[in-house]
Amino acid sequence: MKAALFYGGKDIRVEKVPDPTPGSGEVLVRVRAAGVCGSDLHSYRDPSRVWPGLTLPYMSGHELAGEIAALGPDVRGLEVGQRVGVEPRHLVGCGRCRWCLRGDYQLCPELGRVEGKPVHSTGFAEYSLESADKIFPLPDSVSMEEASILDVYACAVHAVHRVPVSPTDIVVVQGAGAIGLTVAEVAKLAGAKQVIVCDILEAPLQVAKRIGADEVINASEVDSVEALTELTNGQGADVVFEAVGGTAPTFATDLRMVGRGGRVLIIGSFIKPQTIEMWDVQLKEVNLLWSWSYGLWEGVPEFKIALDMLAAGKPKAGELITHTFLLEQIGEAFAAADNKRESGAVKVVVKP
Repeated sequence: MKAALFYGGKDIRVEKVPDPTPGSGEVLVRVRAAGVCGSDLHSYRDPSRVWPGLTLPYMSGHELAGEIAALGPDVRGLEVGQRVGVEPRHLVGCGRCRWCLRGDYQLCPELGRVEGKPVHSTGFAEYSLESADKIFPLPDSVSMEEASILDVYACAVHAVHRVPVSPTDIVVVQGAGAIGLTVAEVAKLAGAKQVIVCDILEAPLQVAKRIGADEVINASEVDSVEALTELTNGQGADVVFEAVGGTAPTFATDLRMVGRGGRVLIIGSFIKPQTIEMWDVQLKEVNLLWSWSYGLWEGVPEFKIALDMLAAGKPKAGELITHTFLLEQIGEAFAAADNKRESGAVKVVVKP
């Protein structure tokens, strides 16, 4: 099969590799669409930041959808040719620890390991070997491109489960990337009174408006804290979702934006230490939480919850997909995702 091999940094080559063969409990998926995740860009920007368990060159791509090409010998309930969404393989838990048993398999100490060996999806290839219990049939109403970003929506579902919102809540989402926009959509669908999205780029803020944000703040044009204070009559936000991370200076702003008794949830991945002005957050009794990936919610996979929402036509997933590239153009795909200021990209999808 053809696959993108990552040799470190921006060195990505499309080469021929052996076709995988599904074993016990496995399914071979013919990949039709795969999203470029912000976490994929970490090693693209910094060759030293390779996902644990991977060695150069490696294959990757954990946001994907496709068709079942082959089934392992003991797999039942699925059929060759079915259109499917895929919960990525790095979210396989051991199934035995206390976290797996309570449904929080994303917290499993052995996450992403099968028989002690790391496993991961290969969405940036023609085929990806997946775990059968992480495969979800797609209704005809959900396109392959939309299904390829279900992983993003599942992360948003988990974040809103971690910090439930109510009809009285003013919600601020810091960052209008794919994660931030999906969180904004899910928070609005969950009943938030008002959803305000902040970013420094105008293009994704226009997308935020189209998917239902009540207000947007362009932090490159105005002081975002002052703008929020005016929008909320001095109250501040009941909930702030931090969806930027990286090296951005937004964490301190989050703590200034949140109101008294409010909650701040970090879903963006910061790659350098952050500082807290303790007196400010203590005086306001701020609750600070984190969100990592997703698992089960009351026994139901959060990936399935995201899929059901998409099937019902509630989130506008198509609005987020701004760029598509063929597998042979994967270098261009990563360049567009990396330089959003020039490309205007929100979510970039690769089609093997």
